[in-house]
Amino acid sequence: MQYTKYLATVATLSLFSVSTLVSAATGDISTGSTSTDTVVVPMTTTTSLEVKGAPRLVKKTTDSVILEWDVVTDATAYIVKYSKTSVATSIDPNAQYDNETDPVTTTGAVITKLSSTNEKLAPATSYYFSLVAIDKDGKESDTFSDELMVTTDATEMTVTAPVATLAINEVVVSDDRTLSLSFNSDLSVDPVSVKITKTSDNSDISVATVVQNPENPAAVTITTATPLNPSSSYTLTVLSAKDSAGNTIQEGVNGLKEFTTTDTLQSSVSVEMPTLYAAGTPSDETLSGTLSPETATQVATGAKENLIVLAALILSLGIVYIYRRKLI
Repeated sequence: MQYTKYLATVATLSLFSVSTLVSAATGDISTGSTSTDTVVVPMTTTTSLEVKGAPRLVKKTTDSVILEWDVVTDATAYIVKYSKTSVATSIDPNAQYDNETDPVTTTGAVITKLSSTNEKLAPATSYYFSLVAIDKDGKESDTFSDELMVTTDATEMTVTAPVATLAINEVVVSDDRTLSLSFNSDLSVDPVSVKITKTSDNSDISVATVVQNPENPAAVTITTATPLNPSSSYTLTVLSAKDSAGNTIQEGVNGLKEFTTTDTLQSSVSVEMPTLYAAGTPSDETLSGTLSPETATQVATGAKENLIVLAALILSLGIVYIYRRKLI
């Protein structure tokens, strides 16, 4: 009898438990009624991880930004979201960032391009960055971190140093056939070529030699085959020249120089007269002067003829001597 009562009690408790479970599943606990409707439990994609503060700027260039941030407790990864416009200050409650990085497990990221367009970050452009944390189930935090605005550097202006140019510095006339031409820098060993033109009739003056000055590496000495005229204007043009750095002469004003000879232009040929003793003149006093080119040429020619006559006389004396020896 007692065993039968025990079984009845167990049966009653089992029915009550089943009824309670069914009621709980259908949401109708008070009535205990059952329902055949399917209950859908919503799946959340966010987590309650709290991201405090904003990412911090480590370094920026014209097309890249390096950020860092603090560790978020229980986070397994992080994503940086960014746009050219601010989401934090947007009046749109559903505003989202246009770009985001791949999940990173470190507390830092280097951003060099826009994920939405695959374009590089633009110079002198403002970008807005925020951070979300990801939990062990791959769910993002339900709120963004504070926002960081970074303006990339402007494009660096490349300043090109002016190209050094070789130019005439000065022309100095020494005499009617000699000029000194100096430049603004030392010359190389390459030959220098010049042309001299008379301004009045545009005639060329024949240039004999152009020799570098051994005492001044930035100058050359020019000798002309034809003499320059006094009180006349000329134009000197450098046809070719190169300095020690390899810079060549430039056409135009750098390679041209006008000059004017003086009224008292000195002749380039001067020969000192031999010492002459005048009657009644003390022996330690001499007479000196300057011979013209024609006179100097005559003197040289006369000396040459005298030497020939002297040689002929010596030869004659030698012949006579030999002849006399034979007679003896």
